[in-house]
Amino acid sequence: MIFVIGPTSSGKSMVAAKLAERLGGEIISCDSMQIYRDMDVITQVPDRKILSEIPHHLIKVIRPEEEFSVAKYVKEATGIIDFIISKKKVPVIAGGTGLYYKSLIDGIILSPPKDEELRKSLNEIAGEKGNEYLYRELKKCDPRTAARLHPNDRRRIIRALEVYRLTGHTIHEKKLQSKGLSKKYACKVFGLRLPREILYRRINATVDKMFEDGIVDEVKRLKGRKLSLTAEKALGIKEVTSFLGGKTTLKNTKEELKKNTRRYAKRQMTWFRADKRIKWIDAEKNTEDIIKGILEE
Repeated sequence: MIFVIGPTSSGKSMVAAKLAERLGGEIISCDSMQIYRDMDVITQVPDRKILSEIPHHLIKVIRPEEEFSVAKYVKEATGIIDFIISKKKVPVIAGGTGLYYKSLIDGIILSPPKDEELRKSLNEIAGEKGNEYLYRELKKCDPRTAARLHPNDRRRIIRALEVYRLTGHTIHEKKLQSKGLSKKYACKVFGLRLPREILYRRINATVDKMFEDGIVDEVKRLKGRKLSLTAEKALGIKEVTSFLGGKTTLKNTKEELKKNTRRYAKRQMTWFRADKRIKWIDAEKNTEDIIKGILEE
């Protein structure tokens, strides 16, 4: 199977569609917001022409009032992928939600639920003896996890100690137990990247088009509904809501959404850069050259 990932506005949807068309494949969205209906402008779903030409899955399938989780996503996507492969077709997973991508390819770590009493106790110890003391404790029982954490990252140190004390297994061991698609199928991962100034220019143009396409009216309709905690986090809802409430101007709303989207793209790239499996493709090229590069790989 093939993954096409990257930051927002990098051209993933078009590349994935052309690739699926060339390979006789079907597309599975890897976007935590495109799962929702009635949010087409905010979530920038592929246009109707692309959706009609290539089978797409997990796009516009649940109501904005419904909660959705990474666990639900992995379960749904895995079933769809198995079905596509059973038809001798190629699954093309496209999107930019890093947690969905990683959980799908590597599996979900089956960790125990949080123990508030234990966390309180560990926090008190850190308060008395310092973060370094907890860090040394973690190094004794889980040196692999300790090696990738900063000694002052108290929250993650406490979670790692919590997992070990509740299960007798380290987080690293839990990761080895998780069953992702990479252990079942040959996964090729391609990332689309652009120089920062070009990516930011594309993001700005995308936001301008969102306002042309009616994002204000879309948010107005959505505010009359009881959105799920997940759906209300979509970029654009908070910004446009401030405008609708008379707290800011339309011009400032656009600039705020552009700024927040650029920040989101930066977080996406930080997440993806840590994954050495990704083969990066220069997205400045035209779509045909990008497809050619992916097919050669």
